[in-house]
Amino acid sequence: MVYVLILSVASQAAACLTLGLVKPWGERVPRWVPRLGGRRIPPLVVVIPAAAGAIMVTGLCAAVTLLPGGPLDNPDFPHGTAGVIMDVCYAPLLGWGPLVAALCIAYARRRRAGEQVG
Repeated sequence: MVYVLILSVASQAAACLTLGLVKPWGERVPRWVPRLGGRRIPPLVVVIPAAAGAIMVTGLCAAVTLLPGGPLDNPDFPHGTAGVIMDVCYAPLLGWGPLVAALCIAYARRRRAGEQVG
């Protein structure tokens, strides 16, 4: 039970932090944060964890879906129509890692271009 709770909170936190790659608060600490509010966030402080997360999520999804004898080969998993429905529902998760990688690259390019202009 605790494991599921921690995993749920961690995955939701990671998903919310992904918004920082496209929102202004990913470039400056929000003003309401004590002592740090308004400061610019160094690009590498964002790019390195985002790239690591993208690589880890992509690797995990690839391992789960591609490894023979992996969790999807479990005989207790749904088969037939229920299995197809489950696959369709979970398929969008396969795009999470590559999409975060694309956001990370765009963030790094945008920040680099902004530093060259400013």
